[in-house]
Amino acid sequence: AEFADLALLLEYAAEIPGIQRLRFTTSHPNEFSPRLIEAYGKIPQLVNHLHLPVQHGSDRILMAMKRGYTALEFKSIVRKLRAIRPDLRLASDFIVGFPGETDDDHAKLMKLVQ
Repeated sequence: AEFADLALLLEYAAEIPGIQRLRFTTSHPNEFSPRLIEAYGKIPQLVNHLHLPVQHGSDRILMAMKRGYTALEFKSIVRKLRAIRPDLRLASDFIVGFPGETDDDHAKLMKLVQ
């Protein structure tokens, strides 16, 4: 038996006759397992658009938000996805002015966006 995860569900859905496009809405960066990243390279029906909210570029703010990942971990996911799927287009969400955000935190967010 295989462990059921989103990547497996997408693989099964891609096998359904007539399915030409697959897209899912908004994922948490912590849910992007290596299998899900690989799915973007091997499932042609997966559209080249992904909404992956990062929220912030400062690890201090991400920790205060209890996001469960760092800016570097987010960037690593994006790099892996782009290596597998160079035409991938990303959308994200950013929170500016989070309570306690400093100018340095904001600069880190802007650096991540660029």
